Amino acid sequence: MITEIVSKSNKTYKYLKSLLIKKCRAAEGVFTVEGEKSVHDALAAGCVKSVAASESFYQSKSFDYGDCDVFVVSDALFPQLCDTKTPQGILAVCGVKEGRPEDIAHGRYVYCDSVSDPGNIGTIIRTADAAGFDGVLLSEGCADLYSPKTVRASMGSFFHVRLMSGLNVSQLKALADNEFKIVCGVLHHDSVDYREADLSGNLIIVIGNEANGVSEEAFELCGERITIPMMGGAESLNAAVAAALLMYEALRRE
Repeated sequence: MITEIVSKSNKTYKYLKSLLIKKCRAAEGVFTVEGEKSVHDALAAGCVKSVAASESFYQSKSFDYGDCDVFVVSDALFPQLCDTKTPQGILAVCGVKEGRPEDIAHGRYVYCDSVSDPGNIGTIIRTADAAGFDGVLLSEGCADLYSPKTVRASMGSFFHVRLMSGLNVSQLKALADNEFKIVCGVLHHDSVDYREADLSGNLIIVIGNEANGVSEEAFELCGERITIPMMGGAESLNAAVAAALLMYEALRRE
């Protein structure tokens, strides 16, 4: 069904705008995806509840909306629904669908341990997809998995890998007890060069907080501590860059 929205007092318009707020997304169990490619990927994943398009996008673009309800929003009102400064003219409302830790029996994952930058989390998701990892797990202290910045930084990979948020250390320990190898990137007296570490088999790579690194609780679960050599004056790497190096090193070992 196609519905036009030309007034900011429209009930649906107010609902769509409210989804920019975390507590409203959580209450409704949905999140929004912006941009033509990301909406296309969301539709292919089968998680879209509805689509909103600007009037000019709807009239000028040939886009397959499937059987979703489509709201055509006036060009003057559409930008207020978006987190981006220059929106492409289309967004989708998607249902939250996360797996459970007990469903993870094998594979390779990244565990974000209180990673606070949504851009870093989105980039890690994108890289995990590119490197053939099975998913990304977020601890309770991470940035919002469903933040528009997180979803946008993932560049559509949000719908290609398994994602779970709010995993505590006890749940991480349960995975370790289930024959997952837990490794973390950390500078420690017994750390080994990441190029020499054992990254085979069922694997979870722990990436720590940007400022404070890996938490003590997660550190204690790591069967192997690995480090990335710093050749210049930098003390550390960006969290997403470090995750990328470790994921691709694991891929190289295949």
